[in-house]
Amino acid sequence: MPVTARLVLGECRMDIEEILKLGQGSMLEFSTMVNEDLKLYINDAEIAKAKTVMVGEKLGAQIKEISSTEDRLKDLTDLE
Repeated sequence: MPVTARLVLGECRMDIEEILKLGQGSMLEFSTMVNEDLKLYINDAEIAKAKTVMVGEKLGAQIKEISSTEDRLKDLTDLE
């Protein structure tokens, strides 16, 4: 069963007017603080907290905290 993994850096709310003004060089301010954990989602279920790391020349994530196996299975089976 294929799933989608998402690592969320942060979230912000914007008005349509603000979205229409976005262009190259625009800055977005997220609710997440610099050293705050990121959230890892499988489909729409949050399953872990992670921190950013460098993996060679690429950006990666290291799991810091993960939900129990039972919770992860429940979240995944609820999506079917």
